[in-house]
Amino acid sequence: MPVDSAPFVETRAQGPAFPLLVKGLATVLILSMIYWGVGVAQQIIWKEFSSGAALLFGAAIVITLVAYIWILKSRTSIDDQAIEQTWVWKRRVLLADITQAKFIYIPYLSWLIAPRLIVRAGPGVNVFYTASPQVQRVFARLMSGK
Repeated sequence: MPVDSAPFVETRAQGPAFPLLVKGLATVLILSMIYWGVGVAQQIIWKEFSSGAALLFGAAIVITLVAYIWILKSRTSIDDQAIEQTWVWKRRVLLADITQAKFIYIPYLSWLIAPRLIVRAGPGVNVFYTASPQVQRVFARLMSGK
């Protein structure tokens, strides 16, 4: 990706990271796990539940809920300086630092499979998901060098 004095991206775009169907499926899965969990919780003999098992159980619940919340509220944005995605921690890559990029987009399945831009900046690889058509257009322009 050539670096010159002109800005990489002429417009700023932002939008949700995951499509509505992915958010809906995540919600159905969470509600199903709660329903199933309540049924199982009634069968557990709590006095035989070890502290290690309780800690693991609690950690699994927290991790699942945190991931679910961020699936619902995660947003991706791009401007002339950087690409950002909110998540548990904010991902940010400066456009000038990108050495390789690949835009994965399946035209008729973007409602189910979130399009993503995979970028290499330094030793690491970052993946930025987007369900926003505006952000997808800017990602496509970035890939074409416009």
